[in-house]
Amino acid sequence: MTKLSLHGASAPMFDIMLTNLSAWLDKAEAHAAAKKIDVDVLLSSRIVADMLPLRAQIHVATAFAKNAVCRLAGETPPDYADTDVTLEQLRARIARTLDLVRSADAAAIDARENQDITFGVGGENKMTLSGTDYLLRFALPNFYFHIITAYDILRQNGVELGKADFLRGAVELPA
Repeated sequence: MTKLSLHGASAPMFDIMLTNLSAWLDKAEAHAAAKKIDVDVLLSSRIVADMLPLRAQIHVATAFAKNAVCRLAGETPPDYADTDVTLEQLRARIARTLDLVRSADAAAIDARENQDITFGVGGENKMTLSGTDYLLRFALPNFYFHIITAYDILRQNGVELGKADFLRGAVELPA
């Protein structure tokens, strides 16, 4: 049996899902053009009033990806100000995050499996988890929550996305 590594469970999946997110934004742009609506309407959309809009879902998803690979590699994550609001700025943010994820040091990430990672969880509150628990019980669930919410916001607004768009790159789907 092959042992699952922290790097194998993180960076490749962040890469796949952020690449898919970028493709969903392409479809969103085409949808907006076809329906003659401002793409900002989509970027400002939310599922319910107390949830973050699409652009903020992208902010948070990219933050979890960059923070996870940096913290797992023993590095301080770069600070991304949440000022990216246009489609072009959001695409650039995703690309910047993909560059960081793709350049992550696999050996450094895998070496942090049992090492403590301390991170902020709002305000002055901090949490400490092992590298494995940080990734599997905190970073990945939060990342996927925001990726799925972005997908759902686009679907709710009529952007033609399907399960294959979500899974593209993760598994080889039958034709």
